[in-house]
Amino acid sequence: MKTTLRWTLSAGFAMASGLTGFSPIAVLAASETAPAITIHVRNYAGVAPQTLTEAEKVATEIYRKAGVETRWADIPLNAENGQLNSAGNPTFTLADIQLSIFPDVMSDRSGLPNNVMGLAPGTGPDRGMVYVIDSKVRTLYWRMSSVYINGDMDRYVSMGQVLGHVIAHEVGHLLLNQEVHSPHGIMRGEWGFADFRDMTCGMLLFTPQQAEFLRADVRNRNTQQEIINASALPSTALAP
Repeated sequence: MKTTLRWTLSAGFAMASGLTGFSPIAVLAASETAPAITIHVRNYAGVAPQTLTEAEKVATEIYRKAGVETRWADIPLNAENGQLNSAGNPTFTLADIQLSIFPDVMSDRSGLPNNVMGLAPGTGPDRGMVYVIDSKVRTLYWRMSSVYINGDMDRYVSMGQVLGHVIAHEVGHLLLNQEVHSPHGIMRGEWGFADFRDMTCGMLLFTPQQAEFLRADVRNRNTQQEIINASALPSTALAP
């Protein structure tokens, strides 16, 4: 089943997002180390480096407030045809998420509705692939820019902020192992004006319960990988 992020610009849908009580995870216990994942980015769409860097910083902060650390790694593509560079094909673990940002042509081939910006394919735990459709994200960005220019929204939302939140949302589907959306926060299926306003001040976040599930899943991924690594080590016989 396809897991997607949908958006709406209907003024009637714009409502207070009710984020009271959705404050960031203030401080993890002193003895607790924040679990970490690595997000490997394939930028097939050629998103501008400055925009991509901003998006990664935005997503990093969203996950940090949920108590999860994120690391980022760009997978080099062939400059001529945008295909994977044979030298940049790393080995992935359960703690690695592969993010592919696709251009317009991939959006057309996918058959996704116009209001779908991302996809977390498959079902079940331990998935590791996330897709984001660049053209859909840009369309939303330009629409929100028009709303701002027309004076119907009082805060400007940058392309990097929109992209960062879309990435965080889709990765959230993997780590939460949920195909459904929530009524509040970043995992809402449709974002209204109030949600975009919250983007600008870092308040469109995971709920406390979702943050707890995120941390548990990332810890589990790391633990499973440690077990796999340990089982792969050659056994050493004791000397007589």
